[in-house]
Amino acid sequence: MVRAIDTRNFTTNRATDTRMNELSRAASFVSERLPGSQTVTISALNSLTGTPNSLLTENAPSTEESLINQALNFVTQTSSSFGFAPNEPVEFVPDPTIETTSSQSKAVHLQQTYRGIPVFEMVRTVRFSPGNAISDVVGNNVNLPPEINIAPQIDVTQAVTSAAQYVATPNETEAMTDGWGQPMTPIRVDVSDYTPQVLVDFPLPSQPTVLDKGPFADLISAHLVLFYQNPETRLGWYVRIALPDYQDQYEVIVLADESSPEILYCQSLMQTVLGEGNVYKENPGTTPREIIPFPRNLNDYPVPQPSSLPPQFPGHWCTNDKCIGNNTIATLGNSSTTLQGMIQGEKIVFNPASGIGDDQKILNIFYFCNYMHDFFYMLGFNEAVGNFQDVNLTGQGTPNDPVEARAHSGAVRGTANMFTPPDGRRPVMNMGLVASTGRHTAFDADVVFHEFVHGVTNRLVGGRMNSRALEQPQSGGMGEGWSDYFALTIQNFGKPVEKVVTGDWVVNDPNGIRGLKYDSNFPDHFDKIGTGRYNQVHNIGEIWCATLMEMNRKVGEALESQDLGHQIGWQIVVDGLKLSPSNPSFLDERDAILKALDDLHTAGRLNGDDYSKVRKAVWTTFAKFGMGPSADCIAASLNGIVADFTVPAGL
Repeated sequence: MVRAIDTRNFTTNRATDTRMNELSRAASFVSERLPGSQTVTISALNSLTGTPNSLLTENAPSTEESLINQALNFVTQTSSSFGFAPNEPVEFVPDPTIETTSSQSKAVHLQQTYRGIPVFEMVRTVRFSPGNAISDVVGNNVNLPPEINIAPQIDVTQAVTSAAQYVATPNETEAMTDGWGQPMTPIRVDVSDYTPQVLVDFPLPSQPTVLDKGPFADLISAHLVLFYQNPETRLGWYVRIALPDYQDQYEVIVLADESSPEILYCQSLMQTVLGEGNVYKENPGTTPREIIPFPRNLNDYPVPQPSSLPPQFPGHWCTNDKCIGNNTIATLGNSSTTLQGMIQGEKIVFNPASGIGDDQKILNIFYFCNYMHDFFYMLGFNEAVGNFQDVNLTGQGTPNDPVEARAHSGAVRGTANMFTPPDGRRPVMNMGLVASTGRHTAFDADVVFHEFVHGVTNRLVGGRMNSRALEQPQSGGMGEGWSDYFALTIQNFGKPVEKVVTGDWVVNDPNGIRGLKYDSNFPDHFDKIGTGRYNQVHNIGEIWCATLMEMNRKVGEALESQDLGHQIGWQIVVDGLKLSPSNPSFLDERDAILKALDDLHTAGRLNGDDYSKVRKAVWTTFAKFGMGPSADCIAASLNGIVADFTVPAGL
């Protein structure tokens, strides 16, 4: 594993009382000048940047103007509330996709820029009510010096050379085990003869460039960014490199405003875990193989069918007589070898002779990925927000990106992994053998579901074109937590006994691969983040998964239906992902989930009595895990964690 680097200063707290008073006065001044009775208020500041975590608006008008224009105009009108100085440029570039929740709330993501150069991880999300009125603005921006030198002192080939040399050499001092507890062999890449060659560049301020891949898995992309370190802001080359066979992918920022390249930032982007087929619905230890129709009947899914489904949904899983379709291309490892079915009447039947052979691996990963595609489609992960499809029949989003689901005969790096680029480029899922048990991850819903959810959360948080929205420690931890949460609760639907451990079959251990069981007795909470073992994303994710699973239980208890608890829980979590700022903290995501719940009520999907019960259940759960209304932290880092075990007054 390559050593992660983040040179930002998370220890200096810019969320001072003085700064809060300054911005509160600015918000009052802005409110006096907004049209009508519209007002804005600031709830809290981001400790890293000293700018508002959220800007709340009341009595905002609903207009016929495009939501993107409304978002841009609003941020400009209220810029002083975000900490912009009177003469400081207010520059944002909108994501062209407007995310829409199941309750018709909407979100527009705005990337902060400076003279055409993006500011790293500074994205504001403007959220709209179902009536298209602005409700609040979340996310982050930063004050920039009046003059920044945006002329790089090193060229793109020098930056890529430095980045390539860095990721080509693994960190030998790091314990080489993956999230499933399996040993990992360090990846070394020979770059001694690699001289990057520019294939295409664009005459834009950020100098976007594509370079040849050399010994790596894919073409290398690079562009200029501004990297805020607190308090300095540096110019850097942002470089993205995929290791051979997509075993890992890294984003690297190389200092560009000095003549000596220096690595400012490095993080891995890889998240580790009409026919019919004879498949394992969960795993070989739980259920025998069963003939399942492709696609499955929508009544077989644990999600209520929304009224807004397009007439062409669900589409055929297979486009011919192979495990190749619009949503998933399943192959044996990195080859083009797939499984061919038998034509029986008007159906294609996949029935491997061996239940443990390579053909079964291909079939099972194909089944699991298609199941998850349709499950999440009904929750709102569709073409418009960047789901995984070769052809987008609704004409929304960017096509040509089905999941390349690779079932390897032997082991793979990380035991299982998922690489998710922006919308329009194919995700790659790798499933391999667990050497210590001889069991294969392609047979286990715990593993395939977990990895698929990484793709969902990467596309939804921050928008379908932002693949850098889950990089901070809390954000990455939630990525792991969401994956465990969905993998387990989908399998728990309709069952009297919960599954509260994950990976137990594939590693042949009844305790699974996590440190604790995800039951109601889970002992740890938000206050533990950054202490003890909770400084690594899989472990941090345990707290988030335990919180969400308990939320489903409490909602189910409140409504006297555990299955309804799952359904409401899934919907507000997915809607919360759409409403989330980039690189959220646990508290940001708590607020996004609560807003999604409010929107369900506003849209009439929860009546007043049920809404009150669910809201109390959700807040009670967050308070149990130390995320009450007065909880705090410094951005999404591991610093400044303050727990609060109380519920809001009057709940």
